[in-house]
Amino acid sequence: MSERETTAPAVPRLRAADLRAAFASAERWLTANRDGINAINVYPVPDGDTGTNMLLTLRAALRGIEELPGTVGETAQRFARAALLGARGNSGVILSQMFRGFAEALDGCDDTSGPQMIHALCNASDVAYASVSQPIEGTMLTVLREAATLARESIALDAGEDAVLHALIDHAYASVERTPELLPRLKEAGVVDAGGAGVAVILEGVAASIHQIELPEEPRYRVGDHVATDAVEHEGHGYCTEYLVLGAGIDLRGIERDLLAIGGESLLVVGDARTAHVHVHVEDPGPALSIGARAGALDSVKIENMQTQHEEWMAGHDAGDDAVASVPVALVTIARGAGIADAFRGLGATLVLAPGEGAKTSAGELLEAARRAGTSHAIVLPNDKDIFMAAEAAARESNGFITVVPSANIAAGLAAAIYYRSEGDPAEIAAEMAGALADVHCVEVSTAVR
Repeated sequence: MSERETTAPAVPRLRAADLRAAFASAERWLTANRDGINAINVYPVPDGDTGTNMLLTLRAALRGIEELPGTVGETAQRFARAALLGARGNSGVILSQMFRGFAEALDGCDDTSGPQMIHALCNASDVAYASVSQPIEGTMLTVLREAATLARESIALDAGEDAVLHALIDHAYASVERTPELLPRLKEAGVVDAGGAGVAVILEGVAASIHQIELPEEPRYRVGDHVATDAVEHEGHGYCTEYLVLGAGIDLRGIERDLLAIGGESLLVVGDARTAHVHVHVEDPGPALSIGARAGALDSVKIENMQTQHEEWMAGHDAGDDAVASVPVALVTIARGAGIADAFRGLGATLVLAPGEGAKTSAGELLEAARRAGTSHAIVLPNDKDIFMAAEAAARESNGFITVVPSANIAAGLAAAIYYRSEGDPAEIAAEMAGALADVHCVEVSTAVR
C-alpha cells in the first residue's frame, strides 16, 4: 500500500470551485518542489529552469480563473486559455497544451468525476503529443501518457475512484523513474526528467485536493538529492525565443514550417487562428521574430541567451546548494550588466534579476523571486519606472509579503539599497530606503540614431 492510501472519503461530483482548489493545491506542491526540479533539468537544455517555467505557467493559468465561472467546463477552458498566454519555456508551453486537452474533454460539463478526469487526462496527453513536431520519449509527454493510460485501465477493471487516483499518482512517479532508460542524456547526467517530475507533482497536488488528504511533509524533489552532473554537454545553446502572435487566420503549421526551415529546435507553435504561442531555439532570433511578425502582431516577446543561462546555472551549482540563501527580509532588485549587479550584491541584495535586452520583468517573475529569496518578507527595487506596475501587481498578489520601494532608475536603486537591512521591521526598513529616493536627482543623456 502506498503512503497516500489512507482512509480517504469517496470522491463526490466535482464542481468548478473544487477544480480551482485542485489546481491551487497543485501550485502549492509544485512551489515546494520547484528548486529540486530545477536542479535535475538537463533536457532539452541544461539551464535549471524547468521547475520555474512550469510553476509560472501554472500560476498564470490560476490567475485566469480568479473570477470563477459557473461550470467545470468553463473553468477548464479559461484555465487553459490563461496557460497558453502565460506559458514559459518549452515545458510551460507543453504544459499549457496538456491543460488545453484536459479542457477540451470537459467542454460543456457542469461538473465532473474522478474517472471522467482520468479520461480528460488521456485527451490532455493526446493533444500535448500532437503539439510537438518531434515528440521525444522519456519526457513529460511520456509521464502523462503512461500515468493516464494505466489509470484508465484501472477504471476498466472497475476499481473505485479512490484506487483509480492512487494508481494515477503511483504510475506517474514510476514513469518518472523510468525516463533515464528512454532518454540517454538523462542517464548520462544521473537524473530523471525534470518536466516529467513536474507533471507527477502537479497530478499529486490535484489528487490530494480531490481526496482531501495531506501531501507529504517533505518535497518529492529536493536540491542536493539528485543534482545533474556537468558531464553532459549540449550541442550549442543559441537563443530561446518566445512570443505570442495575435491576429486573424494565423497559420500555425505555416509558422512551424518556416521556423524549421531556419534550423529551429525545441519548436512549439500552439494556439488557434487568433492567438499563437511560439517557442523555438535558434542561433539568431532575428529571422524567428520576422516569421512571427509576418503572421500577425507580436506580443510578449522573450529572448534569452541559453549559453549564459547554462553558465549561470552551473555557477550556481559550483557555489553550492545555497547560491540564493533566503533571509528574513530579502532585497530583490533588477539590474542589467554584471558591474551594476555586483554593486547591488555588495550592498546586500539577496537576488538580482537581469532581464534580457529590451525585456521587462513581469509581476510573476518578481513574485516568484521574492518568495524564493525571503523567509518572511521581500523588498523590491524595480529601478525602472516602466516596471512599477508589474512590481505593484506582484505586491498585491503577495498578500503583504512584498513591499515596493519605487526606485525609478539604477542610481535611485543604489541609493535606497544603502539603507537595506536583512533583519528588522520590514516597514521601517522600506521607509528608510524610500526616504533616500528624495535625495537622488538624475539626468539621462540619449544619443540619437541619426
